[in-house]
This record gives sequence, C-alpha cells and structure tokens, in this order.
Amino acid sequence: MPHKTLDYARELLGVGYARITLGAKEAALLATALDECRRFFSLPDATKARYSSADCNFGYRPLGMEYSITADRPDLNDCFTLWSDRLDLVPNSAELTSLTDALLAWRNHLSTLVSDVVGHVARTVGDAQAPPFEAASYLQVNNYVHAGGERDLLQDRHEDGHLVTVIHTTAPGLEIWPDGECLPVEMAPDEVVLMPGSVFAELTGGKVGALDHQVRNLGLDRRMSLMYFVNPELTEPLHPWVRTEGEAPADLRDKIRSHPATFGLPHVPVL
Repeated sequence: MPHKTLDYARELLGVGYARITLGAKEAALLATALDECRRFFSLPDATKARYSSADCNFGYRPLGMEYSITADRPDLNDCFTLWSDRLDLVPNSAELTSLTDALLAWRNHLSTLVSDVVGHVARTVGDAQAPPFEAASYLQVNNYVHAGGERDLLQDRHEDGHLVTVIHTTAPGLEIWPDGECLPVEMAPDEVVLMPGSVFAELTGGKVGALDHQVRNLGLDRRMSLMYFVNPELTEPLHPWVRTEGEAPADLRDKIRSHPATFGLPHVPVL
C-alpha cells in the first residue's frame, strides 16, 4: 500500500477524489468490521437503543434523527457513531466489545492511510504537513433499509464539511459529483473512496473542491456505508497550505468551526 500513496494523492488533486484498493490484510479488517455491524443492526430496536447517548450523538442513532439538508427530509438510515476511541461516550459499550474492537482496528488502518495521502497533498501544494486529526475524527456506520418508491434519494445531495471522508459501501447507490456531473460509484469488497470536504478545499486554496455526494434509492433491502469522518484538531492555528506571497497566513479555525457540518454532531466532546 505505501508505494501507492503518491498515486492516490495525485488522483485526489487531479479528479477530486481517490479510489483506493486495499491490501489483503486491510480488506480483512474491513470485512470483519462490516460483519460486526451487520450483527449489531440486526438486533431489535429496543436493544440497539441501549447503546444510544441521551442526545443521540454517540453510539446508536435511530432512523429519522439525521438529515443532510433539512429536518423535514431525514436520511433514511439508522447509524452507529464512534468518536475517536472514546468508548466512554457510548452507553453500555462494554457489551459491544466485538463491534468496537473491529471498528477501531479498521480506524487504525484508515488513520495511517489518511495521514499518508493527505500528507502527500500538503507537501505537494504548499510544502506543508497534514494536521493532526485522530482525536477530532469519528467512524459512522449508516444502515439503510428498504424505503419503498416514495423517495428518490435515501440521502440528499451534500458535502460532509470535513477534511476528508473515507467511505466504503456494501451495495450500489452512492453518487458523487466531480466536475459538476453525477457519477454512480460501486465499490469492490477491497475498495474505499476518499472524498474531500470543505476543510480540504480551504487548506488547498481551492485546488481541490469539496465533493458533493448523495445516495440513490434503488429499492434494495439493505445497504451499509462505513465512513471515517476526518476533522483537524483545532488546538493550534491551522493555516492554508497554499500561501499568498506578502500576506499573513489566515487562521482557518473560526471558519471551520462555523461550518454547520464540520463536526457532524451538535456537541464535540471535550478531549
């Protein structure tokens, strides 16, 4: 995998996203995480609710509580969210060791992948370094169920507002918008897609734009998306990688904090 990192960085800069093929070990981590997620979402709703925080920000979030654009069009999925390695934010997490262990093992691989690819981009466009991100990033599993024909989209068109999102989907439906044209994306079992968000666009000075995406309703009985939402830690100034000569570099932290989707959740845990 490491020798491919530069190719993925170039793809990200060239077409606005990167399709990444996993090695056998990494593909096995993904398969194990997906198996554990399927087991979890097969539990009765009342059981899954035991693992939901009071504000539904951490652990299990039931159908109808998440939306991409407006609250009157909720995304047609329930989900499970694991912030960083903060198992203490998920009620009764000790009962979910198989699930959380599998998710964190997958996250550990993704952390290295993101650091390598984003780091290459930062060095290429501005001789800079990728910001630290692990403590401010989270995994989320979206579990889409059969939605009938009344909605054309399970999730409306949006961009995630993060640095990058790394996503794997188990079935068709994901559509992305590079260069303003809708492109359906299907993934092999050993494949993920790295999608830049608005934070990435700010850091690259617009050399890479935030990638819009949506989920088409294809009438499938079930599909899952396993995502790693990557956010820069904002404890230190964060400057654009592309600098304008003669101007003091801007600190992007306030602009990032003001984006409604940057952290995806209403309350960022205190670390």
